[in-house]
Amino acid sequence: ERPAKMLAAVLPDYGPASRLKVQLCDLPRLPLGKLRSTEVIVQVHSASVNPTDWKQRKGTLAKICPLTLPTILGIDLSGVVVRAGDDAPFTEGDEVFGRQTLDRMRELNGTYSEYVIVEAADIYRKPSNLSHDEAAGVPHACLAAYAALGHVGKLVDKRKQSDKSVLILGGSGGVGSFA
Repeated sequence: ERPAKMLAAVLPDYGPASRLKVQLCDLPRLPLGKLRSTEVIVQVHSASVNPTDWKQRKGTLAKICPLTLPTILGIDLSGVVVRAGDDAPFTEGDEVFGRQTLDRMRELNGTYSEYVIVEAADIYRKPSNLSHDEAAGVPHACLAAYAALGHVGKLVDKRKQSDKSVLILGGSGGVGSFA
C-alpha cells in the first residue's frame, strides 16, 4: 500500500537550481481515479539530470514547453515497480529503468520524486549489472543518440553495413557516448 504523501524536489518558479525545494507532496494522481491498464507506478530509486531538465528549470524551454508551476521535473528514472496495470508486462518488485515523457511529466509529475506513474512502453527491465544510479543516466541520452543517428542521420534506412559508418567528433558526453 502506498503512503499518502511522498518527498519530491518541487520547482515553484523558473530559475536557478537553488529554487528547487524538497518537500512533502501528494502522490501522483491516478487519472480517472484508477491506474490505466498500460500504466505502472514506480518507486524511484534514482533520477538523472540532463540538459532538458535544467533548460526547463531555467525557463529556456518555456515558450515551446510551458510548465504549470509549481511542478516536479525529471524524465529519467530507475526504480522498482509498486503496481502495474493489467496489460503492463511488469509485476510488483521488478527493477526497471526508463523515462517519463515530457507530456506526462507536465500532466502528472516528473521523476524528481519518490513515486511516478509511467506508461509501460516507456520503461524496461533494469539490467542486473547496472546500479540504479547508472541505469537512470541511460534513457534520455540513449534515445537522443538513437534519434540523431537513426532518424536524422537516416542510418535506420541504410541497407549496406558500409553505409552505416559515422565519425563522431566531441562525443564524450552522455549522447556522444551512446552514439
